[in-house]
Amino acid sequence: MRMEDQMSESSLLDYFNGELSDAEEKEILEWKEACVTNRNLFEQVRKEHLRLRRGVRASLIKGDYSSVSSRISRNVSGNNRRSWSRRTFKLKDLMVAAVLVAAVSVVATLLLSQYFLELDSRSVADIGAPAHTAILELSDGTQHYIGSNDASLKEKNGTKLAVNGGNLVYDKHKSVEEAGREELIYNKVTVPRGTGHYRVILSDGSVVWLNSDSHLEYPVSFAKEERRVKICGEAYFEVARDEAKPFIVETTLQSISVLGTKFNVTAYPSESIQTTLVSGSVKVVPENGAEAAILIPGEQSVLDAITGDLSVSKVSVSDVISWKSGITSIDNMPLSKILKVISRTYDVDFELTGVQAEQIYLQGSIPNDEKLEVVLSVLSRVADVKFKMGDHGKIRVE
Repeated sequence: MRMEDQMSESSLLDYFNGELSDAEEKEILEWKEACVTNRNLFEQVRKEHLRLRRGVRASLIKGDYSSVSSRISRNVSGNNRRSWSRRTFKLKDLMVAAVLVAAVSVVATLLLSQYFLELDSRSVADIGAPAHTAILELSDGTQHYIGSNDASLKEKNGTKLAVNGGNLVYDKHKSVEEAGREELIYNKVTVPRGTGHYRVILSDGSVVWLNSDSHLEYPVSFAKEERRVKICGEAYFEVARDEAKPFIVETTLQSISVLGTKFNVTAYPSESIQTTLVSGSVKVVPENGAEAAILIPGEQSVLDAITGDLSVSKVSVSDVISWKSGITSIDNMPLSKILKVISRTYDVDFELTGVQAEQIYLQGSIPNDEKLEVVLSVLSRVADVKFKMGDHGKIRVE
C-alpha cells in the first residue's frame, strides 16, 4: 500500500492514547511524513484529542481508517471550517463515540464532524436541568404536587403520608385484613416528562425510584397474601424482604415476582420491557404464556413488545441504573433511543428528517443536570447531525 493513501488498522487515536507498540508507532510516524495531507490530518486529530482530554474524556471506537480519514480530511481541507464552540465541552463526564453502520459494514468515528446546533435560543437555551417533582393522586382523585418541600397528608383510612426531603413516605401499617379493613385503597405517583426522578417509600418499607415519564400505582396498605404494584415507565425497586408475602410488579406485558431484592424495570408504552437484576432473585412471567425466566444478579431479561419473545443476557448493572444518580449511560445505544431518553428527561419532542437514527450508535454518559442546549450541541458533533426548531415546537433532526 502507499502510505499517503491509507493507514494500518491501528488508528491515530490509539497512537495519541499510547495504545500502540513501538513498531505501530513507527508506522504512524512514517505515514505522517509521507505527504502534507497526512501531516495536516495528524495535526488536526492531535489538537482535537488534546482539547477533548481537557474538557471531555472521549472514547473512540476502532474502524476502517481509510473511510474515517477521508471524512476527516474533507473537514480539514474544507473552506467553510468554523471554530468549535466552547460550550460543547461542558459535559465533562461525556465519553462519546459515534458509529455509522453502512451497507458495507464500515465503522466510522465521527468525533471531528463540523456540524453546529441551529436552534432558536429563546425556546431551547432556557430549558434547564430537570427538577425533582411528582404528582400524587389520592384514592378520592385529588392530586397534589410534591417536590422537595416537606408536607403531610392523610388518606381516608387514616394512613399518614409525609413528603420529607424529596421522598414520599408512608406510615408502616399492617395488611388491610390484619388492620380490620375490607378494601385496598390505592394511590398513584406520576413523574412527568422533564422532572427528573422521585422516590417513594411504601408502607412495607420497600423503596421505589421513579424515572421521568413514569407512574406507579400501589395500595397504601398491602393485602395479607401479597404486595402488588403496577408500573408504567421506568423504576428501580429495593424490596423489603417478606417470605410470607411476595412482592409482585405488574407491567403491560409481564409480571415480576420477588421476595426481597433490588432490580430495575423499564416498561414504557409500545417498547420492549427490560428487567435488570441487581441483587437477590426475580421471576419474570410474560402474560402471553411464554416460559418464565428466573434472573440472577447481573442479568437482564428483554420481553419483545412485537414478537413477545423473552430473552436473557448479561449487562452492566451500573449503566442500567445510572439514571438514579442523574446520569444517562450510553452503551452502544442507537441515536433513536437516546433521543427518546432526552425527550423524557427534558420534555421535548424530536422529528427525524432524513436521518437514519437507528444506524448511529453512541457510547458514553451524559449528566442530566446540564441544559438541553449543551446536550444537543455535543450530540450534533459526535452524531454528525443538525438540530433545528421545527413545526409545533418540535426539534427537527437532520
